[in-house]
Amino acid sequence: MTKIIEIAVKVIIYGMFFAGVWLFFGRYLLRYFKKSSRYNKSGKDIKNKRYSLFMAHIRLVLHLSLGKSKDSNVYIFIFISAFIFLLSFFILFSLFSSGLFSILVAALLGSLPYIILRVRLAGLQLEGSYEAESLIAELTNMYRINSLNMIAAIDGTIFSLNSCPHSKRSLFHLSLAIKKYRNTEELQYGIDSFVASTGTEWARLLGMNIFESVVSGTDVQVALDDILSELKEIKSIIERDRRANNEAFTMVKFVIPAVYVLSIYAANKFFGFTLHKFFSYQFSTALGIKFFMVIIALSIISFGAMFILRKPKFDY
Repeated sequence: MTKIIEIAVKVIIYGMFFAGVWLFFGRYLLRYFKKSSRYNKSGKDIKNKRYSLFMAHIRLVLHLSLGKSKDSNVYIFIFISAFIFLLSFFILFSLFSSGLFSILVAALLGSLPYIILRVRLAGLQLEGSYEAESLIAELTNMYRINSLNMIAAIDGTIFSLNSCPHSKRSLFHLSLAIKKYRNTEELQYGIDSFVASTGTEWARLLGMNIFESVVSGTDVQVALDDILSELKEIKSIIERDRRANNEAFTMVKFVIPAVYVLSIYAANKFFGFTLHKFFSYQFSTALGIKFFMVIIALSIISFGAMFILRKPKFDY
């Protein structure tokens, strides 16, 4: 109990320290963020931004998962991740005096914001992939109605996709990108973002056809019909795999907590541990706390994998 109180006091102290640092320097950082985000208003060429691969990746993940794409959002996200890492490292090092363990666990905790975003993005991509048939069927119809005008077809599809919120949002951003683009690189960036919103093969093929139609005016009716017919063929296979995965993951969901409960029972039954002794070793010793943290980390990873893989993505 004393150990838990000591940890709580250290968390409060470190939290107050970093909060004070933020209050003192925060206004200067925000001022810098606002200056660096002005490109969103000026519409500068994407290539001139010279993002590093890391920054571009974080920006894309934030845009797809939260709809945030400003430079300030990227820097704030990195600051929060670094703050969690440093706070966790100082607390863990003061508790265990183990540099390697503290760095590894702090790195895991510091990466939690990114992991949460990726899990959210995976969920959005998964739900969006099941809107494929409605999206492509409606886009094909609008393409024909608007005399093979892809831009008008996209705008018409946006207003009629009331039952497909993910595709509607992605098409809206794509429509803005198409109307603002000044060269093929900017158009390709907008289409790549649209494809990444579902991360599927059918979206990649659809993006290629949209690009060709917008840039060169190519008639892509046949290609759109082919994509739609292939999606209809695999629909039954996807549904069968989805039912099988749901049954398997339902079992695993109950097995993971049961294993920990059974470990308490086994310690009591076969090794003579009382409940008080078990929890004393678990939460009052450095080794016990380390072991419990590993259990929590592995459980989070397991449940995250279950969340992502509970049903297959609707794709070829």
